[in-house]
Amino acid sequence: MKVYSLRAEPGDPRYLQATQGNYAFWQRGYEIVPFVRDDLQAGRLDADLTTAIESTLVWGSVAVVREAVERAGRMPPPNIDFPPELSAYVGREIREATMADVRRWVNAEAKTLPVHVKPRDRQKLFAGKVVSAFRDLIPLSGVDDDEPVVVQEVLKFRSEWRAYVLRRRALNVSHYKGDGIVFPDAAVISRAISDFASSPIGYGMDWAVTQDGRTVLVEVNDGFALGNYGMSGNQYTALVECRWREMMGLEDNGVGFEF
Repeated sequence: MKVYSLRAEPGDPRYLQATQGNYAFWQRGYEIVPFVRDDLQAGRLDADLTTAIESTLVWGSVAVVREAVERAGRMPPPNIDFPPELSAYVGREIREATMADVRRWVNAEAKTLPVHVKPRDRQKLFAGKVVSAFRDLIPLSGVDDDEPVVVQEVLKFRSEWRAYVLRRRALNVSHYKGDGIVFPDAAVISRAISDFASSPIGYGMDWAVTQDGRTVLVEVNDGFALGNYGMSGNQYTALVECRWREMMGLEDNGVGFEF
């Protein structure tokens, strides 16, 4: 298997994850081929993406992997932040709007604030943030008014965790923010995994424990470019591989549970 791995230099937010992921792929016997986005856009990966897809995997940022899927002649997957089957687990109001709406609320409808704002379609256009006053809009000044966003009611979380799911089974639940001994309710997570009928083969579920002790769904993240907050390298790369094969229309090769 050849793994085209998006190059990350020291200082890049992906650098540590890329280094650890490359090592895990190498441990599993895969050839690591670093590339930059210009290589992908210039078509230098196209031959493998179209004629050697059974033995080719592309791993990198969300935008780059989605672009690779398109260059392979497949449809990139839709965002799955809040699947309809999981609406009962979010525990807060969530709606769609545009950046123009958010700016109008700040300028003329302060009673609607604070809200948490994140991109709806372009996942990494900007990091989700709480908007409560004009100062919070300054980092978002370059976002067009017509950009679709997801607006969420703001809740205070005591802790946040990511569940890594492969073939409808939680392989790992890792703490990433807040109080590390305030645990989410395992029964809630298990029910949500069961209810997520349209799930991809591999994905991550972010969960939070609220101030009043509820376990609520923060968001769902697709598995093809998932951040690793503590999963073993072998299981993590297997999850990435399984999701990539699914997007390519290939059969499940069964990797992941042996580690």
